[in-house]
Amino acid sequence: MKQTIRLLSVLLCLVLALTVLIACRESEDPIDPDQGQTQGDPSASDTVDIVKDGTSVFRIVRGDLYYPGDTVVDAAVTLRESLITATGTALDITTDYTEVSADIPEILVGDTNREIYQELPDDLAENEFVVYYNGHDLLLAGNTQLSARKAVEYFLETYLGYNAEDGSFAKTSCAIPKDLNYRGSFELPPKVYVIEGVKYVSSGNNEDYNDTVRLYTCMQGRLNKTAEENGFYVYQKYDSEDQFWLNYIMGEGKMLEGAEVVKISTWRDLWEVFGEHIKAAGIVLWDPSVPATSNVASTICSVEGYLPVRYDTDKNSLYTWLTNNGVEVKMDLCGMFTGKLGTKIADTDIDSSGSIKCDPYLWALEKYGDRVNPAMVAYTLDGASQVEGNIIYDRASVSTTPDANQIYSHDYYIYNECFFVDLTCKADEAPCDDPNQPMGSDAKTLGTILGYFQQRNNGKFGKLMGFPPWYMKYTKHNGWGESGEVQLEWAFVAFITGYDFIKEADAWNPSWMTNASVYCQYEMTTEKFENNDAPLDEVFDKRTRYFTVYIGDYDSSAWLKLMVPSCFESNQRGKMPMMWAFNPNLSDRVPMIFDYVYENKTENDYFVTGDSGAGYVFPSRLADLDKWIDYNEPYLEKFDMDIVGFIIDDTRLSLKAMEAYAEIAPLGAFTNTGDYLTVLNDETIFMRLHGSIQPVHNTDDTREGMYNTLINSGTNFAAYRTIRQYTPDLVGFVNDFISYAEAKNDGYEYKYVDMYTLFDLILQSGQGNYIYSE
Repeated sequence: MKQTIRLLSVLLCLVLALTVLIACRESEDPIDPDQGQTQGDPSASDTVDIVKDGTSVFRIVRGDLYYPGDTVVDAAVTLRESLITATGTALDITTDYTEVSADIPEILVGDTNREIYQELPDDLAENEFVVYYNGHDLLLAGNTQLSARKAVEYFLETYLGYNAEDGSFAKTSCAIPKDLNYRGSFELPPKVYVIEGVKYVSSGNNEDYNDTVRLYTCMQGRLNKTAEENGFYVYQKYDSEDQFWLNYIMGEGKMLEGAEVVKISTWRDLWEVFGEHIKAAGIVLWDPSVPATSNVASTICSVEGYLPVRYDTDKNSLYTWLTNNGVEVKMDLCGMFTGKLGTKIADTDIDSSGSIKCDPYLWALEKYGDRVNPAMVAYTLDGASQVEGNIIYDRASVSTTPDANQIYSHDYYIYNECFFVDLTCKADEAPCDDPNQPMGSDAKTLGTILGYFQQRNNGKFGKLMGFPPWYMKYTKHNGWGESGEVQLEWAFVAFITGYDFIKEADAWNPSWMTNASVYCQYEMTTEKFENNDAPLDEVFDKRTRYFTVYIGDYDSSAWLKLMVPSCFESNQRGKMPMMWAFNPNLSDRVPMIFDYVYENKTENDYFVTGDSGAGYVFPSRLADLDKWIDYNEPYLEKFDMDIVGFIIDDTRLSLKAMEAYAEIAPLGAFTNTGDYLTVLNDETIFMRLHGSIQPVHNTDDTREGMYNTLINSGTNFAAYRTIRQYTPDLVGFVNDFISYAEAKNDGYEYKYVDMYTLFDLILQSGQGNYIYSE
C-alpha cells in the first residue's frame, strides 16, 4: 500500500506539471436539455461548498479498476492532493465499489457505476468533457480518460484558481454554483497506439509471427506518413529501449508531449483499431516459393499502400483470416516468375535474367522504379528465412523471428517509399539462396538497380539502408558462401560507393530497428548543438605515453538507439573523457538521440563522427571528393564536430582524399590504413586507430596487445577502437590498463587523454610523417 501511495504521489507531481490551461467553449447543447448551461461564478450567492473552513462533506470516487499509468486514477489523486494543497482539507478517495450513500455527496471522476454518469450527452465528442452538479453529486467526466482529466484540470483552474505557471492556487476554499452544468472542449493531443506482444492471429508458429508483424509494421509506415492528419501515431514496443525513447519524445516541450497512449496487446485489439485501415489498404500476396517477392510486395506497399501478406491457404493463416474478414486481395504475385532464360519477365518486354530470384526485382524496377524514392534503398532480407522448408530457414543458426528477418525496420522504409532488395554484390560466386542462377546475376541486378537510382537522384548521394546479412546469407558462416563476414562487408561498401550510395549499417545485432517512422518526424529542440572544447593545457612530455579510446561504431541507427540509454544513464559517465563516435547523418532517422546526448553531455563527453564521416563509404571509391565535402560539411557544422572518428577504406588514403578530409574535419581523423601517424600541412592529423578492444573482456592478453601497440609505434601516442561497449566497462578498463603498463617499469608514464588533447600533443611533439599539399 505504501508503495502504491508513493507511486501515486509521483504521478501527481507529473500531472500537476502539465499545463492545465485548456481552451474551453460553451456548447449549445447542455448536459440536461431542460436546464440552461451555466459555466458558474464561484462568487455567486447560490453556491454549494465543496470545502469551507477546512471541512468538506464530499468524497472523491473513481472507477474500481486500476493499472499503472491510468490517467483517470491520476486525475482523481491530483484532485484530492490539489484540494489539500489549496485548502488544507483532505477528502476521502475511494472507488465505485463503495456503496452509494444518500448522506455523502460524491465528486465522481471519469467512468463510474454511478447513475449520474449515464447523463452524459449522447453526442459528447471525444474532445469534450462535462462538469455537472445534479444537486447531490459532482461529475467530472467525458467519454475518454483524457477528457476526464481535462474536466479535472478545468475544475482546478476555475474553482481553485490553479496557476500552471507556478503551481499555485488562488483560493483557500472551494464552492460551485448549484446549477453548474458546463460542457467544455479542448484540443486533442495526438494518440500513440502502442503495439506490444501481438504475434499471432491464431496458429502460433514462426511463419505466422513473421506474417503478422510484417503486416502491421508496413501498415505502421503508411499510417505514420499521415500521422498529423490522422491525429495518431503507431508505435511498437518490442526491444528494451522502445519505452525509453517514447518517454523521451513525450517529455516536456517534445514532439508528443501530452499524447494519449493506447495499448494494443492482442490481435483482436489491433483489428478493432486498425481493421478499417487494413480493409481500405487491401493486401498484396507474395509467393513463398519465390522469396524475393516478399521484398517486391513491400516495394508495392511503398507505392500503392497494399499491405504484404504471404500466400498460405492454411485455415489458421493470416491470409485466410484476412480474406475471411473482408480484406481484398488487390495484387497477387504468386506464380508470376519462372526465371527461365529465353523468356520474358511477366508483363514486360524484359528478357529473363535466368534467375527466379532476380527477375522479380527487375520487374519491380520496371513497374515502380520511377515512383519510389531514388535517394533511399532498403537493403533487407527477403522471405527465404521466413518460409519453413527453404534452405535459408532450415540452416539458420539464429532465430527466424521478425527481428532476425529485419522486418521491424520496414516501417521506416515504407514511410520513405523505398525500393526493397536482397542481392549479393559478389559476382564471382553463386549466392546460397539461388545457386543455379547464371554466375553474377545477383551482382548485375543489384548494379542495375543502384545505377538506375543514381541517375534518378541527379548526382546526389543516396542512402542504402542495411548491411550484408552475413548471419543469414552470403558468407562462410554456416557454409553459406566463400567470403568472410568482413570481406563481404568491405566488398559491399566498395560496390555501393561506386553508385554514390552511403551505407547506414544496421549490422547484426540488432540488424533491425523499430519505430523510425515516428522518430524521423521528431523536430530537434536544441537551438544550437555545442560540442565540448578541451582545455588543451597539457605540455608534451617525452617520458609519457598518451592514448585515447574511440567509442563506436555508431554508423547504425539501430545500434545507436539500443546503446545510448545504457551508456548515458550510467553514473560512470563523466569520470573520464569519452570520444563518442556518432555518424551525424543518423540524425535523419533518429534525431531525438542527438537532442538527448547533447542535452545530457558532461564536460567530459566529446562527439566525433563514426565511419567514414557523415556516412559510411570508401573514400577511394568516390568519383567526386568535392561532392563528398559538400555532403559532410552541413552535418558536421550542425553538430559542432571537427574530427572524423574513423575513415574506413580498402586502400591507402591518397593525398587528395586527405586534403578533402582536411576540409571536412580540419583537426584530423583516425584511419584504418596508411602510415601510423601523418600530419598534413602542419595542422591536420591522420592517425591509425587500433583495435578493436573489448573492455568487457579485460584480460592480460588485451592489455599486453595495447601495450605493444604503444611501445612499437615509434611515437608516444596511440588510439584504440571499441565497438558497442558500456560506460562502466570503459572507465574501469582504462584505469586497469594504466596500472598494467606502468607496472612494466619501462621508464614511461601512461596517460589517458581526450582526442583534442591527443592531437594537440602530437603537434607539440613534432612526431609523425609530415606531408604537404601539392
